[in-house]
Amino acid sequence: MRTQFNIDDQMRRRVFIVEGDPIVAQHLVAALLTGEKQQLDAKRIGASEMIECTIVPSQRNFFETDPAMWDIVITASNLHDGNGFEILAFVQGLRPDVPVILTGDPDEADGAVEAIRAGAADYLMLTGHEMITLPVTIQKSLALQVIRSENDDLHADLSQSLSELGVANRELQLMIQRLEVAARTDDLTKLSNRRWLNLMIEGRWEEAMRSGIPLAFLMIDLDGFKKLNDQLGHHRGDEVLRLAARVLEANCRSVDIAARFGGDEFGVLMPHADPDAAVSVARRIASAFDEAIAVLELPNTNVSMSIGVAHWELTNPVNADQLVRHADEAMYAAKEDPNRRVMIRTANGHSEAA
Repeated sequence: MRTQFNIDDQMRRRVFIVEGDPIVAQHLVAALLTGEKQQLDAKRIGASEMIECTIVPSQRNFFETDPAMWDIVITASNLHDGNGFEILAFVQGLRPDVPVILTGDPDEADGAVEAIRAGAADYLMLTGHEMITLPVTIQKSLALQVIRSENDDLHADLSQSLSELGVANRELQLMIQRLEVAARTDDLTKLSNRRWLNLMIEGRWEEAMRSGIPLAFLMIDLDGFKKLNDQLGHHRGDEVLRLAARVLEANCRSVDIAARFGGDEFGVLMPHADPDAAVSVARRIASAFDEAIAVLELPNTNVSMSIGVAHWELTNPVNADQLVRHADEAMYAAKEDPNRRVMIRTANGHSEAA
């Protein structure tokens, strides 16, 4: 949701509020747009500015925004699909010039020191006084940003050629960092690639270990894919891989991360999922793929999915790699029995039909 108000049309500040609680998000917007007496004092933010607030309900949605649009980012410390420190790291990687303000409840005060050490511009305690504290916090962040900008201008005056070299270097760094973001996507399927999946697995594993949040992983393999490639060619094989990707995107939950693991294998990371939910998604994916592949009417071929499910509460893996390995073992058990499309790794180290 985007809200804006004019102080003057000469300058615009775009504030992104990453907050999963719509009530808290609206409260922060109100604090920005109305101030202490329902009317924001222009001197708090600076004359000749316009504030445009964009509410982003999740980490995943924020990752999809355009970095060029960020002027200030305000993010909750805890999100349903991530946390404020991941948002901070993401912004620092792409736009180190953008101030990031983390918010949290008073009982999360320990996070304030950690946030500042990590590079946050400030940490705002949500005490109910945000009509006063938030504009001041924004003012401080913008003042620091202005100081940095003026310092850059001074260096430009002292040495124009050095400034031009610095600007070119920053642009190159931004381009490289944006390419890094683009590199997390698999070219063929447009799903996340294995590199990005591995990063997300490590992050969610640490979250699960720290907070006891359920975590599951699905390993998926296309049975009969090699025969299809040999008989019909790689063009049709690529068509089937893209079809599998669309099935995953359509049948995973919004918080899940679906990725091409390699070749004809796919992986789905499922945070906040109990074993029954993971199995339910796996069954839905397998069934939807059967329906989708039938529409292609591939001659003399039979392509299906074998899916292995692993859940950290069931198998007690020692690390994220072992969780993935457990799902892989369950997937191979499913491949050995054509009548068992989905298998789950159990506590005794065996795989059972799910």
